[in-house]
Amino acid sequence: MNGVLIARRLAAVAAVAALMGLTACATPSRPEAMSLPATPGLTAAASDLGYRSVTSVIVSGGRETNPMFSAQVSNEDFKTALEASLDAAGYMGADGPPMVVTANMIELNQPMMGLDMSVTSRIQYSVTSDGRVVFNDTVAATGTATMGEAFAGVERLRLANEKSIKENIRQFLQRFRSTAR
Repeated sequence: MNGVLIARRLAAVAAVAALMGLTACATPSRPEAMSLPATPGLTAAASDLGYRSVTSVIVSGGRETNPMFSAQVSNEDFKTALEASLDAAGYMGADGPPMVVTANMIELNQPMMGLDMSVTSRIQYSVTSDGRVVFNDTVAATGTATMGEAFAGVERLRLANEKSIKENIRQFLQRFRSTAR
């Protein structure tokens, strides 16, 4: 009887240890996964407003990831992704009148759990040149990560964050390009 009880306890401990091995710590979003490469239709031409003129990018509203909770998008990672995207689109530089891009992450709406996880980001963008606002709009975009992309929920959430921010930046560049001409 005593041997059976010990065997059950050892099995329970082994099961808990195996389950703990399946769980993962939350990891921060990766700037390279949120950045857009040079994309036809989003790339500035020399005659476009803002071509190689963005000298400063200011980002606010992001949050650092706590490994014990859920993946987030930090200001630093978002800024790196936005700058890389602006650079790939031909906007970063000092060739024209200096422009400042300000991005305020208003919301990162994340699910608590799920098989397919969708994250919606709402970011307010403002672009100024010589003290005047040349663009001011709020962009909302959704990114979804499926169970097939990542088994661990924290990993799916990180992927959904990255996809949401990348789509948000894409929509910003599209709107800026169409209204700033």
